[in-house]
Amino acid sequence: MKRSAWLGVVVGWLVQLGLKTFLPIVVLVAMRLLSLSSGDKVEWVEHPDNTSHWVWYVIQGSVFLGSMVAGMLAGYLSPRRSMVVPILLAVLSLLATAFEQFPRPWSPLVAGIWVGGPCLGLLIGYLVSHVYGREDA
Repeated sequence: MKRSAWLGVVVGWLVQLGLKTFLPIVVLVAMRLLSLSSGDKVEWVEHPDNTSHWVWYVIQGSVFLGSMVAGMLAGYLSPRRSMVVPILLAVLSLLATAFEQFPRPWSPLVAGIWVGGPCLGLLIGYLVSHVYGREDA
């Protein structure tokens, strides 16, 4: 299969956008069901956008993992020596983050996790796909 940098960028970005939407919902529903079945009064649904609650950090972890999957897929579909793909993916991720709802309360740590987490996930996923990828490419 001929590898194209543009194919890697487009597929990686679309997968990241989809997983950044889907995985946090799955985490919230799963944890809410778990807390309801155990009788625990952890308010999973009530605090997903409050950065002072630990649920926000769990959701950001799911966004990071989804970004890693997107980066691995982009790395698999792109040429081996192309550095254009991870750079463009990071720029597109930053642009998409600019249109998201800003977390509250705001702090430098929250900003770093919120902005840097998806970009770092993409880059790590891309590097993992090249380190552990197919040898015939």
